[in-house]
Amino acid sequence: AAPAAAAPAPAAPAAAKPAAEKLTGLAAWQALLGNTIIGKSGDGDPLVEFYTADGKIKQLLDDEISTGKWTVRGQMVCFEFPDDDEESCYLVEVAGSIATFSEKDGSGRRFEIQRGNAKGL
Repeated sequence: AAPAAAAPAPAAPAAAKPAAEKLTGLAAWQALLGNTIIGKSGDGDPLVEFYTADGKIKQLLDDEISTGKWTVRGQMVCFEFPDDDEESCYLVEVAGSIATFSEKDGSGRRFEIQRGNAKGL
């Protein structure tokens, strides 16, 4: 009975570790570069964004495609599009295939992460 009881024990911590690992700040943002997030905007419209390593963001909001730029400011990532009055900044957290973008007031939205330029933006 001892060998059978010992065998599952090493597997359990290894299986639990990836789900518990959270990336925040710059590490979370770097995990999103070259990848796509998919979810809904604050208004509930379908939202897809693709982030390039050279500071660009390609966004598909509802049916409209636009290109903006991103900048890291401390622990926050800020986005600016040509039609914006000012940039929007968020704290980014990544856990597995979920990215959470939180505003300074603590409200936030969750997005699914897909590898690469999943929607061809």
